[in-house]
Amino acid sequence: MAEPLFKTSTMNFIKRLFLILLILAVNPFRGRACDICGGFMGITPYDNQSSICLMHRYRIFNGYRNYNQKSQFFPQGAYYKVAHGGSAAAGDSVITKTYSSRDYESYKVYELRAKYFIHHRVELNAFIPLNDIKSKTNNITTSHIGLGDPSVFAGFHILKPGEKTWKQRLISGVGIKLPLGNYYAHDQFSNRIPFLLQPGTGSVDGFVYVNYIVSYKKTGFSTNSNFKMNGQNDYQERIGNSFSEFLNVFYRHKFGQVTVIPSVQAYFEYTKGVYVKRQLQPGTKMNSLLIGPGLDLFYKNISINCSFQFCAWEKVEPDDLQNAGRMVIGLCYNFNQTKYMWH
Repeated sequence: MAEPLFKTSTMNFIKRLFLILLILAVNPFRGRACDICGGFMGITPYDNQSSICLMHRYRIFNGYRNYNQKSQFFPQGAYYKVAHGGSAAAGDSVITKTYSSRDYESYKVYELRAKYFIHHRVELNAFIPLNDIKSKTNNITTSHIGLGDPSVFAGFHILKPGEKTWKQRLISGVGIKLPLGNYYAHDQFSNRIPFLLQPGTGSVDGFVYVNYIVSYKKTGFSTNSNFKMNGQNDYQERIGNSFSEFLNVFYRHKFGQVTVIPSVQAYFEYTKGVYVKRQLQPGTKMNSLLIGPGLDLFYKNISINCSFQFCAWEKVEPDDLQNAGRMVIGLCYNFNQTKYMWH
């Protein structure tokens, strides 16, 4: 059986905390955010341990399906997309003329993540991203590096795993994304670069999520559902509200002090696209399913996580770049936390 809920005073505090965060999350701020591609809510708790992590996420769009072009995971020049529909500037569309197989949109994120448990059932999280975005269309390359929009959120552990063979964990949470990144970057000609290529978004966005993990002996399954409510920025730009779903089937094996967890992962995301002055922009819709392998390594307090996901299905418009895939690599240090602010 799941562990019983805790004392009334602590529960009242948690309720107040979640009420405040929920109000912040759904309040209609005049701003905006775009991180549906990030999939940053794929949380796997580390037994109520606070942690600090460095995370790298890579997303690539390459190849035109209508021209029978195969996508490349590392196309020349991208190196190593939050932008979902060519290099459209705010309110304007850039017509692709070349349909070159060398066209791409790449989105790299270098992210600092911190998690702190204030109660054995309540975790606080903060993510601070640095975005490196590149795009090549019609032989024109656009790139920019800058601070992205940080996120803060709280998770409530409704169910916690016990000592039985069957174990399960259920977490629900809410959070906000703050408009602290640069969303008015300009090129060398003093023109504002396309909205979806900006490192920041200029809006406050709210999100809610549910994370469930169940395992039997060495085998397990996890799912994470995330719904994001996006605001609008000063340029009257916004991303439509988005939904993402992350599924993970894993197997746990221990070699001495090292725990190895290979997995098969699936990631689905959907948004209607970009709105400028309340008008939906063509070629910006996202509706795709990605599938691929993952591997987690744990040694004492250190964990290394990596995953590759490739496009298995996508609904893409005729002249739009197709989804090639995403990669995530992380390094975490987990603290041996035994005390909490609230008991």
